[in-house]
Amino acid sequence: MTKIQKIKIILVTCLLSFVAVPAFAAEIFFDAKTREVAIGEQFEVNIFLNTEEEYINAVEGKVIFPENLLELKEIRDGATIVNFWIERPKIKSGSQIAFSGIIPGGYAGEKGLIFSAIFRVKNEGEGIIEIQEAKTLLNDGKGTEASLSISNLQFLISEEIPPSLVPPTKIIDIDPPESFEPIVAQDPEIFDGKYFLVFLTQDKGSGIDYYEVCEGKRQCVVAESPYLLQNQSLDREIIVKAIDKSGNERIVTLPAQKPAIWYKNYLILAIIILVIAIAYLMWKFLWRKNRR
Repeated sequence: MTKIQKIKIILVTCLLSFVAVPAFAAEIFFDAKTREVAIGEQFEVNIFLNTEEEYINAVEGKVIFPENLLELKEIRDGATIVNFWIERPKIKSGSQIAFSGIIPGGYAGEKGLIFSAIFRVKNEGEGIIEIQEAKTLLNDGKGTEASLSISNLQFLISEEIPPSLVPPTKIIDIDPPESFEPIVAQDPEIFDGKYFLVFLTQDKGSGIDYYEVCEGKRQCVVAESPYLLQNQSLDREIIVKAIDKSGNERIVTLPAQKPAIWYKNYLILAIIILVIAIAYLMWKFLWRKNRR
């Protein structure tokens, strides 16, 4: 694990530790154990967590699928039980979806959605969508690892199977991501002690797509948290945009952390200029009056 990954965990979980002491049981499973799909069809697969009446506050793993049979079209995490992603579900290599997230306070339930994946069927055949390297942690203040069972999804693709009459659900999302507060931080072990920006929010509709950071008059760039600030003098405002997968934006502006002296005293400067202008006009008025 890199230092950046460690600081993500520290900042979000307040020193949550991964202690490998199995206790109690949990289950990660798909919404079905078997499935029959037609060639060319798109279908949605949901990955759920059953906590077996315990409170779970961290989950991670990989979803592996046969890329010779399936093509990943979309990942949806808008309705997830995960509050903060250490690693948002995303494709790794051609056939792996890696994920790692935290649920502060813990989640207890039989069917908590972790995320959904939309696949397109490419070829005829049989295959398995499976979960590997999975881990769940109890919300016990110690980060105790819960024993975990896995239920994989077997599927059959055939030209003889008629296409499903129920296509993947279309998401209609008109709301922006939730409010959030970016933080400027500094640590000797991160970015060689330079200032960086930490930010995170959620979107329960279509899910967060990406973030943009704008520093002063610099061009906005797509960014991930933590983000190394280019303007280390911190004398310009910082704008952070959170954009969801439907194109809705939440924009947050941070004022300059160390504004220049002239900027901090612009009101005083304006008053001085105003006084000088008034004094000049009065002098000019009196001078003209005395000449008459």
